Amino acid sequence: MDEPKPTPCGLCGRGFPPRDLTQHHCRPKEKGGTAEDVALICAQCHGMVHATYTNVTLAAVYPTIEQLRKAPELAGFIKWARKQPVTRKKKNKPRKRKL
Repeated sequence: MDEPKPTPCGLCGRGFPPRDLTQHHCRPKEKGGTAEDVALICAQCHGMVHATYTNVTLAAVYPTIEQLRKAPELAGFIKWARKQPVTRKKKNKPRKRKL
């Protein structure tokens, strides 16, 4: 049985089997997001996005994956995540204050 071709995470770019990626609504559904506002990202990145930002901030400031990739608050995390093996499963600590 052949393994599926790795699909890159929309934030860190690491290649994962498609079943290991999660759907991130760049523009949250509660803020008018649609199926076109979805990006596939790994669970590690998805957890960090929601640990860092509220849905209000995501809708107003980072409504696309390209804008989220450039977010200064995630820059250090993304740099770190790119160096990690895809097998690493580390839970993100909640931020003291979400933006």
